[in-house]
Amino acid sequence: MFPARMGKFWISVLAAMAALAAPESTAARTWSAAELADLELAAETAPREGLPVPAALSRVAERGHLHNLGLVAAAELDAAADALFREMAYAYARGAIDPGAVGADWHIPRPEPNMADLEQALDGGWRPSMVLAGLLPASPEYRALRDALAALEADENASGRAARLAQLRANMERWRWLPRETPPERLEVRIAQYEVIFHRGGGAPAMTHNVIVGARSTPTPVFAATLQSVTVNPYWTPPSSILLNELLPRFRRNPNAAAREGYEAIDGNGQVVAPGAVNWSARPFPYQLRQTPGAHNALGQIRFNLPNPFAVYLHDTPSKRLFERANRALSHGCIRVQSPTELAAAVLNDRNWSREALEAAMSQGASQTIPLGAPIPVYVLYFTTALDQSGQVVYLDDIYRRDRAVVAALDRYAARSVASLERSELCSP
Repeated sequence: MFPARMGKFWISVLAAMAALAAPESTAARTWSAAELADLELAAETAPREGLPVPAALSRVAERGHLHNLGLVAAAELDAAADALFREMAYAYARGAIDPGAVGADWHIPRPEPNMADLEQALDGGWRPSMVLAGLLPASPEYRALRDALAALEADENASGRAARLAQLRANMERWRWLPRETPPERLEVRIAQYEVIFHRGGGAPAMTHNVIVGARSTPTPVFAATLQSVTVNPYWTPPSSILLNELLPRFRRNPNAAAREGYEAIDGNGQVVAPGAVNWSARPFPYQLRQTPGAHNALGQIRFNLPNPFAVYLHDTPSKRLFERANRALSHGCIRVQSPTELAAAVLNDRNWSREALEAAMSQGASQTIPLGAPIPVYVLYFTTALDQSGQVVYLDDIYRRDRAVVAALDRYAARSVASLERSELCSP
């Protein structure tokens, strides 16, 4: 520990000496004047990415004029530049804020920058601004949001300007939370857009289908999974929340409704219990409840199987008329597809399982699971902006009311003190 009466100057000297004596892997790199100028310019223009000017910039600016005044000042300046570059690298590569801290219900791991590789690029002559720009999403949609942000910033008289600026910033941050590389063949569920998009890869045009998503009280989570198979005429096992809160209270009042709607009670031996022998009032309920296949089934006649911890699936629905609504946030969290047979034929991509073959199997009534030839990645995403066919930004309803929390967190990020930037949380995964 330093003596209590030791002056700040000598503390700085000893700190600089300790930094020089530390292993090379932990020492601050030496920043040239040109690199510092480029880094400062990159920080000043961070708002182009919907991000605030980093608080760490002030430390670099404060020490910039000390660069030629000795070892201690130079070491402090280099350390401040390191901190600024690191802060920007993490914000650009994986987003400035943690989705879990803003109630984003986001369960896709964020990208992780490799700082050693970034420093190697700097040492190889790459400008800091170029290294940082390479960490941003390369998606055409992200670039369109950035262009729209710049246009709105320049147009002070635009209608609804403040709200749209906030919406653009929130969605640019969401793009930064996503992996930078996605497979060319994939399914994307756009929750607020009420669509599932099948990117077929190989230059084939994408297929888009309307969907129904989770209601505000039972939102569809953001997650990644893998589509492995398609089930024709599926059984449905209601999750406990629906069983306890909706089905059992209704069947206790009217036991005949269970059989009429195709529900079976399964005992501990896996046997179907005769309808008249089911004790609907038993607590806890001693049976597993399932709904038999058919047009009455809550999953309809097709289910897309993508195992995930949320028990969320894409599936058909017997309630076809709900697709006529503009606001289709209506489900318990699962994703109901308007044209499931067409989508199933596309993802199976098997001439033995054409749309006609699937319809024939559906008409037979038996439950059958068909594996895909190759699994397909699925991304269930929440964006409140999209692009129309001409590439223009479309502003969607924030059905889960999440944009405000993201923007507020970005603003808090801007207001953080320099002291907080020195804590290790910034660089933690």
